Amino acid sequence: MDDWQWRAWVGHPAGGKLGAAFLVTENRLLTCAHTVHGLDEARVGFPGLREGLTARVVWRGGWLREGDTGDVAVLELDEPVPFPPARLAAPDDLHERTAGGRTFGVCGFPRRHDRNERHAAVTTSPHRGMRQEWWELKTGAGEWLEEGFSGSAVYDTSTGEVIGMVTNAELRHGDRAELGWMLPVTSLRAHWEELDDLLPLRWATAEARRELRELLDGVRFTEPLGADLERAVGRPPLSEFRSAWASVRYVAEGLAEDRLVRYLAALGRHLSDALRQRLAAWSVRHLPGAAPAAPGPARSGPASVIVRLERVTFDNAFDVTVHTWTDGAEGPSRPTVRVPERRVRAAVEEGVAALAPALFGHEWMIEFAVPESWLGKPFEQWYIDPRNKIPMRRYPVVVRDVERLRPDSIRRDQAHHRWKLLNARGRSDPHPIPCDEPRKGSEFQDWLEAHVDFCVLVYGSRPVKSRLTAALNNGIPVMLWTRTPCDAPAHGDCRGHRLLDELTAAVGDKHPGDLPQVALALRKEALVAPKDKPHCGRDLTLLWDDPSRLPDPPLAMEV
Repeated sequence: MDDWQWRAWVGHPAGGKLGAAFLVTENRLLTCAHTVHGLDEARVGFPGLREGLTARVVWRGGWLREGDTGDVAVLELDEPVPFPPARLAAPDDLHERTAGGRTFGVCGFPRRHDRNERHAAVTTSPHRGMRQEWWELKTGAGEWLEEGFSGSAVYDTSTGEVIGMVTNAELRHGDRAELGWMLPVTSLRAHWEELDDLLPLRWATAEARRELRELLDGVRFTEPLGADLERAVGRPPLSEFRSAWASVRYVAEGLAEDRLVRYLAALGRHLSDALRQRLAAWSVRHLPGAAPAAPGPARSGPASVIVRLERVTFDNAFDVTVHTWTDGAEGPSRPTVRVPERRVRAAVEEGVAALAPALFGHEWMIEFAVPESWLGKPFEQWYIDPRNKIPMRRYPVVVRDVERLRPDSIRRDQAHHRWKLLNARGRSDPHPIPCDEPRKGSEFQDWLEAHVDFCVLVYGSRPVKSRLTAALNNGIPVMLWTRTPCDAPAHGDCRGHRLLDELTAAVGDKHPGDLPQVALALRKEALVAPKDKPHCGRDLTLLWDDPSRLPDPPLAMEV
């Protein structure tokens, strides 16, 4: 057992105890909304362990006055505590757990001179329900509820599992009561939907459920959606739903998986293009019976000047080809020229300057498809107008893996699958790779291979060759990093970690098609940022490898 360390009291910031609470994550507690009514901040204590901690009221239900539903609030501690959170009972187990007159424990903090907690045994059952919100609590002989029990968990004393939370009592005998009410976990989750992330549900994994809930956060349950739900499950639902997520949960927990597949497909038609694509991608990954959704309206990509550099086997030379790409097809291009390495920059600048006017009037960018060893070059500092010294950073500049442009490339095939998933998801959802990333060589390769849904990597420092090669071999289509290495002796709060956090936040919810513009904006911010402070847009490389943008191979390319 955990010694019940998750039980807590809640008090006014100025002092005194108002009621109870219980820990549900390392830094969040549940209590009653009426207990912290009018407060933005409260004091919290774990009896005999930690006392007088500061907590913020970060969420509260719809309760405003006595008798209202939604008497739930969430408190967040300034710092996590080292106590195990309460174990929550599965919603579909409540009938079985309360059968046979089983007793449960509650723990409150009434106003007593000793300021200690008080305990009581209660019985409850679903058949004692009221307004589809509360269950009635009945105390044992010689025991009672008092003011200060509000917010207490109602828990199985043998297993510690929480089945609900005390909200109020019918105070009679000298401010004592033998009768009270609780919100079962089924009601708690209906008001605070994030609780579903913590419940031991039996469909999908906890991570998959959290992703779906967050995807649907804020989506309302409407009459048209209700009609789709009835068609998908074959009968009208027994109750109304507060949100689209609640209706999805109803199907997932009570019906066969094929009904959930059918309902999610219908639900997608009520969402924006980006959310619909993310929902379709989630279904394909987590529901075996799901098929990819029909594509929405095509997203028109920007026009481009595409610079292609192919290393020649001998003579330390390169074949340089400059193409244009407009409206999904190749436009004007320049003949391939073979130049020594020292002449590559001049040849590229000349070719880009010659073809750029063909794209004036379009939204356009510059793509460098280059060998792996050249991916970290500062191409944005090269000139688009050499005569006037105008740098290419005036436009979005990205790099690509030239090997993926070859028709027989395995890397290209791998990238195609991940790019398709990324585009369907509709947002970047990057995976940060810190500068002190512990995985080496083959371990990093295996990690990427095992996670086929990883599509965007953000590095805290310039990636070493083994990690870059592993990412390219696994078809990662998007990567970002600052070219400045992190040379800090310790990595707790180093330059690399700070830049990684900034860069990850900058691209987190962005559509993959918008990332070149995001990188452009970050580079512009870096131009006016203090030179003595690091900025994630300074020396920024964006590998952005859309496999659909494939100009014809140059005739001079060696095979």
